[in-house]
Amino acid sequence: MSDYITKKPCIDICKFNKHDICKACGRTYEEKKSWKRLSDQDKQAIWTRVLNSHGSGSGKAAKALRTLYHNAQDRAASKR
Repeated sequence: MSDYITKKPCIDICKFNKHDICKACGRTYEEKKSWKRLSDQDKQAIWTRVLNSHGSGSGKAAKALRTLYHNAQDRAASKR
């Protein structure tokens, strides 16, 4: 993949579990806090991880996460 998805995976449901991982998007508190400073490769790695962990279900949050990612992919493809 040559185009990285750098849009943050936030779906506006920020609730952290006891391990400081957002229950909606799957990012850690530190990943959320430092998102702007991360490299494009690091952002893509986080996206890959959260899609596998939090975007694979059939619930509302998982669907919202997948939709956000696919929309970002479409925008990146249209810029080519």
